[in-house]
Amino acid sequence: MMRRFMIIVGAAMGLIFPFPWGSVAAEGQGKATQTSASQPKSDPITKPILYVPPRKGAPAAGLRRGGGTRGTNKSLPMISLLAPDHVGFTLQEQPVLFWFTPTNHNLSYEFTLIADNADAPLIDAKLASPPRGGVQQIRLADYKAKLVSGERYQWSVALVMDPEEPSANVVAKGAIERVNRDKLEQPLSTDITQADAPKRYAEAGIWYDALMAISDLMQSNPADMEVRRQRTSLLEQGGLAEVASSIQNMRTP
Repeated sequence: MMRRFMIIVGAAMGLIFPFPWGSVAAEGQGKATQTSASQPKSDPITKPILYVPPRKGAPAAGLRRGGGTRGTNKSLPMISLLAPDHVGFTLQEQPVLFWFTPTNHNLSYEFTLIADNADAPLIDAKLASPPRGGVQQIRLADYKAKLVSGERYQWSVALVMDPEEPSANVVAKGAIERVNRDKLEQPLSTDITQADAPKRYAEAGIWYDALMAISDLMQSNPADMEVRRQRTSLLEQGGLAEVASSIQNMRTP
């Protein structure tokens, strides 16, 4: 009896409120399918810049970082050279070298550049204390020093802890070699625009020139986030992921 009453009530409600439930369900399903189909497929993650290290690039001697790193005295300011984990190339006679410190303490720093087979350094000079933390520049042109093609050099930045005790200095080291264009393992076009320079130099395995090109673009347009992503990617590919993260977190040039 109760069941017959429910059937009658249901039929009556259907007559009073006619509604195409089946079509609504089908329409909703169609919209869901259409939305899913219209969504763009996610592209594979690509690097904003691709660095192709030279096959003949020997591992760089020494440490590229010094100071408050893991396993060391964390009270010391960290210094890091933006140098790859091998001998980096440049085409320039007087390239710009980059190093990083997160602090702007009034401390004393020294810069040294010496050829592999030399008895005396080409440059051995004090650096001005950075006005603020971030990426710092060393222009060889300021020291009137020129790199010889085919010659390898070691460069270093030292935090002077005690002027009377050089062994107490915190030192970060990197390596650089000037090469001729015709000696490159990867071809490099002679027609390079400023915007395209970082990628072209990186693909040709010219680390320092790629970094200089990125720096030039950042100075021209500091708000360009794509250029900053290029620098981060280049540093990560050169074995400097932790340094790249520190630079990003500081949000400074």
